[in-house]
Amino acid sequence: MTVLTGDMQTMQEKREPLKGGWKASIYLVGVEVAERFAIFGVSGNLITYLTEVVHESTASAAKNVNIWIGVSSLLPLLGGFVADTYLGRRKTILFASLIYMMGLVLVMLSVSLVPLRFQHVLVLLSLYLVAVGQGGHKPCVQTFGADQFDENNPEEKKAKSSFFNWWYFGISAGASAAILVVYYVQDNVGWLIGFALPAMAMALSLAIFLLGWKSYRQQVCHGSPLTQVAQVFTAAYRKRHVHYIEDGYVEIHEEGHQQPLTCSNQFKFLNKATIIDAIDELSETRNGWRLCSVAEVEEVKLLIRLTPVWLSCLPYGVIFAQGGTFFTKQGGTMNTRIWHDLQIPPASLLVFTGLAVVLTVPIYDKIFVPFARRITGFTSGISMLQRIGTGIFLAIMRLWWLLW
Repeated sequence: MTVLTGDMQTMQEKREPLKGGWKASIYLVGVEVAERFAIFGVSGNLITYLTEVVHESTASAAKNVNIWIGVSSLLPLLGGFVADTYLGRRKTILFASLIYMMGLVLVMLSVSLVPLRFQHVLVLLSLYLVAVGQGGHKPCVQTFGADQFDENNPEEKKAKSSFFNWWYFGISAGASAAILVVYYVQDNVGWLIGFALPAMAMALSLAIFLLGWKSYRQQVCHGSPLTQVAQVFTAAYRKRHVHYIEDGYVEIHEEGHQQPLTCSNQFKFLNKATIIDAIDELSETRNGWRLCSVAEVEEVKLLIRLTPVWLSCLPYGVIFAQGGTFFTKQGGTMNTRIWHDLQIPPASLLVFTGLAVVLTVPIYDKIFVPFARRITGFTSGISMLQRIGTGIFLAIMRLWWLLW
């Protein structure tokens, strides 16, 4: 949840000279490259390890992998809450990296130092420890990188748009390197070394993060955006029987907003959270669970408007989940020998997605964006919705071509 903007991102920057910007964000890109190498080095070929070493059935291994991935995807909600409310992003990344690394070391130790009858238990425990580390790491690093750029500075705002392109380039590069190197080592050299490589990559990620420790722009915790969302819905529900004209008026109370927001006509039932009733008038302080600002209500509305985008991405998520399980097992039935004794691990077939990103991001950022910027006037070349829509359209065309 830490990726939300405006007051929903409840972290206000302390402007510090000579801190932040590309200097600090480069460290964070390096952190994410190493972290992606680590997680893909474990997850992509995990089903092969569970079936061939731990001796689980394909169905059981696929179930365990998908449950683990599902838990890993939900824990960032908790990690984001902790970062926003208590620790801040910088400390959350630090502690999460330590837990992350401990989990990867335990995965490595499960290969040879534990009797076979206990191997299954240790593997699962270590994987869920990795999930806990990822839960604190994943929601914070990218947002922390974006925080290094000042939205009020035109040059930094333009650099921030470019930062996200190169961020994704780094993610794909790290993942592709793991797919090509780690899976080959796991299948042809040994699982102990194959799992040692991700553990060392996570140690490198932590070292890079600490190198940039003093260059990061600092922030102050002001609570979780989840609390604000809950307050708006609670306040609107409490005043569900209140009418604008008869019982009160709309409170225009902007907190920390540089651009005032006005009540929109969408989701009008939430506007009642801004009405001052008799109880509010008698109170000396504003109770956030009874009275919310217009800005707070409008930001919750923005969150609701994202629901169609999230729903449209669900089918993609279902298909994407097959890559690390049944797609890999199906690849094992193919003849993957390409040159004499060189045999490509089945899990390494996933590399083509990452390589496509690595090849296209420089073209997109250096050629397409400057060209589109002159036409549209957008700092990012085209809008975010246009980027998402284009990506979904191309994915549909690819699937349609495969079906035929």
